[in-house]
Order: sequence, then C-alpha cells, then structure tokens
Amino acid sequence: MARPASWLPRLHEIRRTVSSSIRSHYTRRELEGLFQLQPRAALKLIELLPTVSIGTSLLVDKDALLNFLQGAQDADDVTAYFERVRLAKATVSKRKIRSLIREDRDPLYISSLPDSLRLAPGRLEVTFATVDELAESMYALARILDSDLDNFANAFEVRALEVNPESDEVARMFEELAELEDSYRVPER
Repeated sequence: MARPASWLPRLHEIRRTVSSSIRSHYTRRELEGLFQLQPRAALKLIELLPTVSIGTSLLVDKDALLNFLQGAQDADDVTAYFERVRLAKATVSKRKIRSLIREDRDPLYISSLPDSLRLAPGRLEVTFATVDELAESMYALARILDSDLDNFANAFEVRALEVNPESDEVARMFEELAELEDSYRVPER
C-alpha cells in the first residue's frame, strides 16, 4: 500500500494559498515550499500534473494545480484519485505561455510610500541619487497604483473646483479683475 501524501492534512490551507496567489505558474522549487516536500517528491507531484515547458523547466499552471487540489479534496479515496490523475495525464503542453507571473508580491498602499516620493494633489516630486533609487521609487509607486488606485486617486487627483457663478466670491473676483484691467490700460492721446 502506498504511503499517504504528507501534505493531505494541509490540503485546505494549500488550496487557499494557491487560489489567493497572483502567480500564473509554479516551478518544482515553489511546489517544494508550498507542499513542504523534498525535491524528489515535488518532482513526482509535477509528473501527475499537466505542465508547460520553459527552457529546461517544467511549470505547472495555477488553474491545473487548483483543479488537482479540488479533486483531491472532493475524492473519497485520494490514492485512487492520484492514480486516475496519473493515468490521464497529458504530455508536456507545446502551447506558448501568454503571460507568466513568477512570484507573489504583497500589495503596497499609500501609507507605504517611500521617503523619496513626495506627493500633493496634482504634484509628484522624486528625489534620488542613483538611477537604481529612481527605479525603486517608481516601482513602488507602480505597485501602489496597482493595489490601491482608488485611494490614491482620491488623495492626489486634482479636482475641478465647483464654481457657482451666482456666488458673491465669484462676483468679487470678476470685479477685482475688471479693476486690474482698468489699472493697466494706457490712456489714449
């Protein structure tokens, strides 16, 4: 009788981690960490799943991994399920990958703006000594925009002033403007 998979007690946790990940594909090394497996056991897991080849590496698609985990969770007999998956496994896909996201990044928020960035509505100031510092600042800003765009827009977009032409303040501004125009007029000869 085959030894049960060591990661089965953590199946729900692994599935939750994969489903919340932004990665598109997983390598053997990443599966080792995720499933807490030795390299050989991770390779055996990859042999069960449909893979895509990039260079000499075999990558497991996130959706294929999620389907596998869901099937393991739903199976009455997990060992029989693994055998069915192994027998049904397709070969390495020849399809080209359209997008590849290799690592998860924690989202950044406005509160984590680097000190090198100073923002005010409609204004951005970046201070840097090297191009690397500039690149790091711009990358941090891009990650903030990616994960916290609405709050960023609310805090730093320039909003058009709502002007009521009937207000006293607007009328006073027009009077002041007319007086300034009069003061700059050159008298005719």
